[in-house]
Amino acid sequence: MSKNLNEMLNPKQIDFMLADDKVINLLTGSVRSGKTYVSLLKWAIFVATMPENSEFLMTGKTITSLKRNCLGLLQDLVGKNFTYSTSQKMGVLFGHKIWLEGANDERAESKIRGMTLAGAYVDELTQIPFEFYSMLLSRLSIKGAKLYATTNPDSPTHWVKEMIIDNDEIEKAVWSFTFDDNEILKRENEEYFNNLRQQYQSMGGVYFKRFILGLWCVSEGLIYQQFANNPDMFIRDEAVDKNGNKINFLIVSIGIDYGATEGQTTFKATGITPYFKEVWTLDEVNLQGLYSPDDIYKKFVEFYNQIVQKYNKVTHCFADYGALGQTLTFGLNRYLQQHSIPLQVQDCIKGTILDRIYLDQLLFAQSRRFILRKCKYLINSYQNAVWNEKGNDERLDDGTFDVDSLDAHEYSIFPFYDKLTTNINPNYY
Repeated sequence: MSKNLNEMLNPKQIDFMLADDKVINLLTGSVRSGKTYVSLLKWAIFVATMPENSEFLMTGKTITSLKRNCLGLLQDLVGKNFTYSTSQKMGVLFGHKIWLEGANDERAESKIRGMTLAGAYVDELTQIPFEFYSMLLSRLSIKGAKLYATTNPDSPTHWVKEMIIDNDEIEKAVWSFTFDDNEILKRENEEYFNNLRQQYQSMGGVYFKRFILGLWCVSEGLIYQQFANNPDMFIRDEAVDKNGNKINFLIVSIGIDYGATEGQTTFKATGITPYFKEVWTLDEVNLQGLYSPDDIYKKFVEFYNQIVQKYNKVTHCFADYGALGQTLTFGLNRYLQQHSIPLQVQDCIKGTILDRIYLDQLLFAQSRRFILRKCKYLINSYQNAVWNEKGNDERLDDGTFDVDSLDAHEYSIFPFYDKLTTNINPNYY
């Protein structure tokens, strides 16, 4: 090997590699701090040294996120010593069977009942339900079994903080990483390092504190500070490029929020440019007051036709799937079919509120997010949205501003989260 240990790892990573492992080994801290890289390196060594026929588990919020964050990197680290199939949900690492699972809700714990494991690796632990984590601990029954996990910080009241980090009654080792710990990244790509730090700083508040400083802190104040402070950076009169040419969108997606509690239904039309470079809010309709289902369907078709006439397509539609939403979406799809409209309304992929907000914040920070001036409801929502002062990563929803507009917009783009965040280096776009 041409590089020595000091060239491959930063001092914090070296300390972790040389330390004695505990039953629970948690690496927490900022993005791009090197915690995933070094945790996978130690995980591979741990698996290789365990008895023959031992079985292991690797898990994340979804298998897709696990693959994106960990499986490819693990393969880069050990080469042919690791192979996997996400369709079969299984891999082989140094001859040991590795089960692969997603854990995106409380019901996921049933997936690992009955397993007998010699070790487990968890990606993004704060995204995992406590019920799954609790079941996982009970499965680590082989002598010498250990858990390795990584996470970005969350709220100080999150179960990971309370049940692991602050819990002195369990055998655990917690390692805290900051963005500045990644000396290798700074040395090898200083421009990217500085750009990423600046992006999160421009996003402000909770994102900079958690994702750069590695702090477990409360969400507070205005959510979309960058937009609220300078809306003219992001508001446009027409959907045209820098040369004044009409944009030909790759995707035109409509988000629907039925707003049952306030009697408001809102549609948001969003355009996504080729290569998932930019996101544009193109038009909106907010139906104030009570509307019958048939009236909602008629208004939606009017909106759909306006968008198709203006932008030549509507490729996707995602709607709130709550109890009322399921009924209305079923009726809307039947209405569209009866009127020969080639569109299928799908249940939205909501994600966590922090994930949804993060996506918009990232797009604003990278100057990839634009809104047409006619979309006054959404503009007003961005300018007035605040965190719930209880500090549990919730957007305040007490009727002081139009949350439904934000929800509908987020439904329209969140299914494309992975593609929109594939590379957060602005020089890539």
